[in-house]
Amino acid sequence: MILKSAQTAKVGKIFKNARLQKSLSLSEVSTEAVINVEYIRAIESGDYSIFPARTYTVKYFEKYANFLSINPRFFDIYNADVVAKAEKEEQVRESPKDPFLRKNNVFASVLVILTLIAIVFLIISRNSIDEVSEGTPESSIIINSLEFNTASKESLKYEIEELNNMINSYLNADTLDSNEVNVNVDSKEPDA
Repeated sequence: MILKSAQTAKVGKIFKNARLQKSLSLSEVSTEAVINVEYIRAIESGDYSIFPARTYTVKYFEKYANFLSINPRFFDIYNADVVAKAEKEEQVRESPKDPFLRKNNVFASVLVILTLIAIVFLIISRNSIDEVSEGTPESSIIINSLEFNTASKESLKYEIEELNNMINSYLNADTLDSNEVNVNVDSKEPDA
């Protein structure tokens, strides 16, 4: 039969702390109080299963308390009604105030983080839309470059070719000061 509970362990801690405050070892208490060391350990741990009956537990409990000059309340672990009542009180004390949030802490945390990310994303995207609508030079260049069609590209190629021909004809003419000039301009567009 298990004769230990959270309440008996709390009471046992009171005994142990009182003994340690008086700087006494288990063997010193055993010798001076004439109590078996195992009984002292049992009372300090809150495990009364070593005692043969409730009467022995109560008497050694009182004897040890008197020796340490303390007055703890004996928790009657032998009485099932008392134990049930204490366990019920412990559960009420430990029960969460808001069970939904307590059980779903991870869910709530993830929800908050996702909401913050969404807000930041909306702010950033709104700023970039505002910049484009203000008509910045970069955005107008992009918009203008998108408006070119294939016909204007063909006319541009034709003009470049004409300019190359004019330059080549000028360089081939004897209008330069050098003796021999043999230069041709490539009609290819430079790499950007």
